[in-house]
Amino acid sequence: MPRVLLIGWDGADWRILEPLLERGALPNLQALIDRGQKGVLRSTVPTHSWAAWPSFLTGVDPADHGVYDILETVPGTHKQYPVTYKSIKERTFVEDLSAAGKVGVYADVPLLFPPPDINGKIAAGGVLPKGRTYTQPADLPEQLEKAGVPWVINGMSWTTYRNRPEQYLDEALEITGKRIRATEWLMDNSDWDLMMSVWVSVDRTQHALSNYVAPDHPDYEANVKTPIGWKVRDVYAQLDDAIGSFVSRTRPDDLVLFISDHGFQSVTRTIQMDHLLKKLGFLEFSASNVVFGPMQWGPVRKVARKAYDFLGLHGKVALPQSVNWSKTKAFTAIRSTGEGVSINLAGREPDGIVDPADFEKVRDEVMDALSSFVDPKTGRKPVKAISRREEIFKGKHADTAPDILMEPAELYSLTHAKSALEDADWISGDHRIEGVIVAAGPSVKPFEQPPLLVDMAPTILAALDAPASIEHTGRVLHEVVGSDAKVSQAEPAKPAAQIPGMPSGDETSSVSETEADEMEEHLRGLGYLE
Repeated sequence: MPRVLLIGWDGADWRILEPLLERGALPNLQALIDRGQKGVLRSTVPTHSWAAWPSFLTGVDPADHGVYDILETVPGTHKQYPVTYKSIKERTFVEDLSAAGKVGVYADVPLLFPPPDINGKIAAGGVLPKGRTYTQPADLPEQLEKAGVPWVINGMSWTTYRNRPEQYLDEALEITGKRIRATEWLMDNSDWDLMMSVWVSVDRTQHALSNYVAPDHPDYEANVKTPIGWKVRDVYAQLDDAIGSFVSRTRPDDLVLFISDHGFQSVTRTIQMDHLLKKLGFLEFSASNVVFGPMQWGPVRKVARKAYDFLGLHGKVALPQSVNWSKTKAFTAIRSTGEGVSINLAGREPDGIVDPADFEKVRDEVMDALSSFVDPKTGRKPVKAISRREEIFKGKHADTAPDILMEPAELYSLTHAKSALEDADWISGDHRIEGVIVAAGPSVKPFEQPPLLVDMAPTILAALDAPASIEHTGRVLHEVVGSDAKVSQAEPAKPAAQIPGMPSGDETSSVSETEADEMEEHLRGLGYLE
């Protein structure tokens, strides 16, 4: 039976790839396009990876899988933990394929930690705490080490290398090279039905160095032919070589898919949404923010972190809340990208002050202020589109979505600033909803409708003739798998077996407080938390 090879470039965007293709810099991707079809793959709202990849894995929107941000809040508190596989409140195609007896091999796929017990192999991607099992089977790292292709976790924390592009690129190329070699070994030493690998160096590089590869960035012409510009393009060349290597291991009747979880746009101006809400009169910081605010970033944070480590305070002492909730009407509800704002509603939020009778009035005021705000430096509005929660989300977890959703205007990021609004510093690119897709295989034909990220799960199941245990939001892409392919409905899934090492019962997180603190440090290094 035909197999599926899926290659993901996290954050890939045709704005950047097409100029590289025109120069002949991506010959293997071009060869894939030449024998298949390419298109724009529309991502989710919000557009960050921690909401997008669960949508890919489940085939449903965030309103049905429940993941809106990189952190999840313990109900009734302000305490937050990093999102993990356990946070996804819907069954994934990973489990459905395994239940159908299909062998899946997953290399560096975000949000597969803690790894589920499946028929196949997993080397989980994303942000991982040290000392915990991140693979399936558990001894996979030892197997790879013995084979001379060790797997490397974490790394490429682009904000850690602020204004040091050469050092960042050295690490990105080194780590990615090791993971490519390990993935080749996994392909050669597994009897797989689905082989999936995700490459995050594209996303990390575009956050910091889009101004070297994105022709619409104002600094592009000055940067493109510099030594750093050439080295940035090495990131894409390395992954293009990997496409050639992986595709050479497929059969003629296999389906090959190339996708991204979201796209990218150039950035020259940045916002810190809580500070903007303060400027607009909806949020107040506590007095502790003057003291503890600088500990959230920069040199002061490094000193504070060393003291925190030396004194062994992980999981024991938390920095005071920087928000004065008793004087705050609205706050940032999607901290990773600033795309969501919620009302501090009495009876819903732990320290809510807005009377439910005034909810709509206050939300309208916040939306009007955000949508009409003009950047005094550019004369442009940073918010391109703004919506009420119920206009975007209809699913069973819609009530946990932010009350207000926003899309940044071109050249703006709604995060990565230290004040309400400022020039972009180390960041030169951020997410947008338009991603990429290429499909090559015996049944592939031009796309009749624009494909969506949530279409991928049912399409993969249809390609491998595996039933689904849930009803998908997305559709089967018949342009990819043929008009006769479909997904049958399986019996309702039994409760998932307990993952080894995962807390059970009523515990709120799959990681300890110490692990959560370690993961938070990695998330800061990736620019998701400021």
